[in-house]
Amino acid sequence: MYIPSSYDPSIPTPILMGLHGYSFSGDTIEAYFGFSQLAEQNGFIYLYPDGSLDSLGLRFWNATEACCDFDNAGYDDVGYLTTLLDMIEAEYNVDPDRVHLVGHSNGGFMAHRLACEYPDRFASIASFAGAVFSDPLNCNATTPVHILQIHGTFDAIVSYYGGVLDAPYPSAMNTCTQWAARNNCFGTPVSGSNINLDGLLFGNETTVDRWENGCDPNGSVELWSILLGSHLPTPSSQMSPLIFQHFLDHPKIPTAVLPRFIRGDSNGDQDLDLSDVVMLLVYLFSNGTLDCREAANCNSDTSLDVSDGIYLLGYLFSSGPAPAAPLNRCASAPVALDCLLDNCP
Repeated sequence: MYIPSSYDPSIPTPILMGLHGYSFSGDTIEAYFGFSQLAEQNGFIYLYPDGSLDSLGLRFWNATEACCDFDNAGYDDVGYLTTLLDMIEAEYNVDPDRVHLVGHSNGGFMAHRLACEYPDRFASIASFAGAVFSDPLNCNATTPVHILQIHGTFDAIVSYYGGVLDAPYPSAMNTCTQWAARNNCFGTPVSGSNINLDGLLFGNETTVDRWENGCDPNGSVELWSILLGSHLPTPSSQMSPLIFQHFLDHPKIPTAVLPRFIRGDSNGDQDLDLSDVVMLLVYLFSNGTLDCREAANCNSDTSLDVSDGIYLLGYLFSSGPAPAAPLNRCASAPVALDCLLDNCP
């Protein structure tokens, strides 16, 4: 465990936990990413524990059914790692809204499992060459988590396109779409500017895809695909700072300060009027280049189109309750968020 020199017991301090890959150790993930230096610069407590030894003397985490408890030892690594956090939180002043996970390979699988089982505890995870459960029903996350999936397209050990280790595991894209659905995102991801993660590949070889439409404020999803990247790329000078910056940019926002959710409030002004119809139409006729809130999806049909404007107009100019598929339904909104009408189920 690394404690930054700036640690002040009176100030809540963020945590980053690093999880190593199969056959590696906590020391090796620190040697690979060098996060202790960034933890010092940004005032993070950083811990990088060791997994258990298997029958071959190789360290592992009992993460998903695919990776990597090959002996079926059944160790409770979820309990081990959460208890470790309990011990640290008992001794240090930890910021509960800034607890983050990063894992490589087997550690990436483990990060996904922890997010699935304890979504309230982690603000964000970064899984490098890992994957979530193959069956979405095995992930029981009921609250959103910020997800960053990083994967090389030429990974010969944990395939970018999905495969089988001890059991099947999903592709990098499927891993992200699973989390996008849980985080209330809809639509396809938006491509951002390329970045440079692999020091041996020329230029900015990594594409960035972000799910932006409708995602919960605490549930962003990003996929960084290292084109021609291997299972263990040679880190560029930008790799670790870019990953760490993702943690800095994605704390968990307390429910008390989240904006009130009003379906139909396209411009986010906490009111329903004709300006919301105008905002929706501007969005539609800009070919989606402008930002538009998930709330603009008035009829809850998973898409933004002219029917949403018609639906909102019908509501605004009606004297009674909203027509079929009423605006007060919570089907696609987090239960914890407010709805339009008081009789929301």
